[in-house]
Parts: sequence; C-alpha cells; structure tokens
Amino acid sequence: MAVILQADKLCEGLKKQIKTDLESMGKLCLASLLIAKSSSEYYQAQKKLAEELGVDFPAIPPAVSLSDLKSKLEKLNNDPKVTGIILNKPFLQKWKEQEVFSLLSPDKDVEGMHPLNLGRFFSGESKLISPTASSVIELLRETKVELKAKRVVIVGFSSLIGKPLTLFLANEIATVTIVHRATKKEDLPFYIAGADILISAAGVPGLIKAEWIKKGAVVIDVGTGQRDGKTVGDVEFDKAKEKAAAITPVPGGVGKLTTMFLFHNLVVAAKSQKK
Repeated sequence: MAVILQADKLCEGLKKQIKTDLESMGKLCLASLLIAKSSSEYYQAQKKLAEELGVDFPAIPPAVSLSDLKSKLEKLNNDPKVTGIILNKPFLQKWKEQEVFSLLSPDKDVEGMHPLNLGRFFSGESKLISPTASSVIELLRETKVELKAKRVVIVGFSSLIGKPLTLFLANEIATVTIVHRATKKEDLPFYIAGADILISAAGVPGLIKAEWIKKGAVVIDVGTGQRDGKTVGDVEFDKAKEKAAAITPVPGGVGKLTTMFLFHNLVVAAKSQKK
C-alpha cells in the first residue's frame, strides 16, 4: 500500500512563512486574469487564499480577445499597486502561448512564464519558478527518494510543468523520458512500466492504468479532470495505490500546493521589486 502524499502539512508550513513575510511587507496585490474559456476552479482557490492572507485580489472581467488582454495587461503592468499577475489557462485556441506570456511584466510574472524568466530559470538564476513545478519538486523531496540515476517518466511537456521539471530532474542526474500527445498510445504502457518515478500532467482522467505502473514507483499526479461529476487525476488512483510506494491524490495533492506556491512567488516578486 502506497504512502499517500497529502499536501496539507506542506501547505501549512508554506502558509506560515508567507504570513510572516507579509507582516513586514504591507499590502500586496495579485491580479488574476481569466480568459473567456479558462476554468474558474483554480481562480476560486486563488481568491479564497488571497482573502485568508489579506492580499488584494481585484475583480477583473475575463479577456475575450487578444487585444482586450493586451489592454488589460498594459494597465496592470504599469499599476504600481499591482504586485503580481497570473494568466489563467487555457487560452483561446489561436493564441500562441509564449506570445501571450511575453506581454507580462517580467517582474510581476508570478508563474515565471515570461521568456526572460524562463531564460533565467534555465541558467539557474530565476527565483520565479512555475508554482506547479515547484509543488512537484516539493512533493518529491517529501518522499526522500534519491533522484540520482532514477528513471523518471514525465507525461506532458508544457512550459508550466514538463519543461521546467525536465531541467530540474536532469540537473539532479536523473534519467528523464518525456511522453506527450505525439507519443503513440500503444507505446505508453512501455514507457510507464520503466518509470521509478512517474509524473503525469496530461489532464486526461484515467489515462494511466494501474497495471502499467512499476511496483514500488513514486507517482505524482498533476492532471485534473472531471469524471461522473468528480475531480479526478490522470492515474487510476484506487488501483495504483496498491502498487506504488508513494502517490499523490487528486484533489488534495499537487493542486492544493500549487496555489500556495503561487502566493510564495508573489512574495518573491514583491521583494525583487523593492530592490
């Protein structure tokens, strides 16, 4: 039976540190922009935590076009009262991700997705790292698993999750394999079966079958989706927990910690702006 990697304890520790930082920083402001098609679930989690921490969280109408988004971001980038900005995905279909993120002020980019911040991360200089990637890293540390020489399979290669995790794990001298939407479905079980550590961020409910997972593997499920009215992950959790050494639940795992790391990045951004 797997150890269930709940995020509660980690969240409380991080929240305590954030509250301590906020006491000496004054009022911060997080501008969270919904796009016409983006999900409000993460947005509502941000709003709830902002209220708890005493962070300003202005109501901003969803952006309905790229020109509308540009107009909103120009005002927020130049507003000295705004500490950090987050763009909630998914974006509209024809938007190019990096073109959109490049509209952000790098100093207010609390997801670390501006090309300048990504470049800093790749060179080991950035302190603004994707909150989701930071959450996965923290949960991996919680397992105390030695990453060196481990075979890691990452399902998904987004700039928010797959790409930064690939670099982090490679720097830890793990052997990293990436599978994505172009990987043949019939090949997926082969890759999964070889993983000492599996990180799935596909957002496809039940994509990863428990029978594919190596006995004793660490499973970090980043994906979220809906099935029968419930929020579930990419991995068949109930069956997989019988084989894995450690596994994250959905909800209650990576997602919960991600919101906390977002506000950690807000504090980091505020300190950087003061300097």
